[in-house]
Amino acid sequence: MTGGTRNFPATEDLLAAAADVIEAAAAVGATLRLLGGIAVFELSESARRPPLARRYHDFDVVVATGQGTSAAAVFRERGYAEDAHFNALHGAHRMVFTAASGLVVDVLVGTFEMCHRLKLGRDLPDAGLTIHPADLMLTKLQIVEIEEKDLLDAAALLLDLPVGRSAAGIDIGRFVAPLANDWGFFHTVELNLPEVVKFAAGRLDDSQVRRVAHGANELRQAMEAVPKSLRWKVRARIGEKIPWYEVPEEIG
Repeated sequence: MTGGTRNFPATEDLLAAAADVIEAAAAVGATLRLLGGIAVFELSESARRPPLARRYHDFDVVVATGQGTSAAAVFRERGYAEDAHFNALHGAHRMVFTAASGLVVDVLVGTFEMCHRLKLGRDLPDAGLTIHPADLMLTKLQIVEIEEKDLLDAAALLLDLPVGRSAAGIDIGRFVAPLANDWGFFHTVELNLPEVVKFAAGRLDDSQVRRVAHGANELRQAMEAVPKSLRWKVRARIGEKIPWYEVPEEIG
């Protein structure tokens, strides 16, 4: 989420910095968890080596709803400089901090919002460094103009994590819950799942592609089967006649 030219930190250094602030936040009663590419790297072996490995520039975290002030204090105490103007305007939902090394951290407060809105801050995992894998998958699939980095990450998650009813993998119930009430979110995900399989077919061997496709199919079948809300059904009748997504804002 940053611009300009600079040296990118080693992935191990990013993980160490993230673990440091997550541990410090826990000590003061605040729950921080990783999202984004570094979270995929933490959860997926395939994200750590070709052909699905990629470079990571920064790390992003989400803090539980109502704990933004505590999280901000942790970053300040650890020497991160804040974007005072941005944080004053948007701090209820999103904050930006920069380490002396130039590492930029995007701190989301409770909600991930780009093309669609995904609430994350009410039941973050009790342990570990990352958000729930199902939520992480949704953050990758909710991008209408999906990019290569998100296809890489989504393919890695489907390749390595089981799709089922376990929180250790991509939990089907958790994955479909926000889609059952939001047709726009549902539609973006249903368009992107085949794109992930297509992308995987150009990168992986046949057995790996079958694993990715199987996981994607399990998610798609669950999406179709889950009961939909009245709000979902009403919006579905309109379809693509009007935009079903928001255009995400970038930090300059």
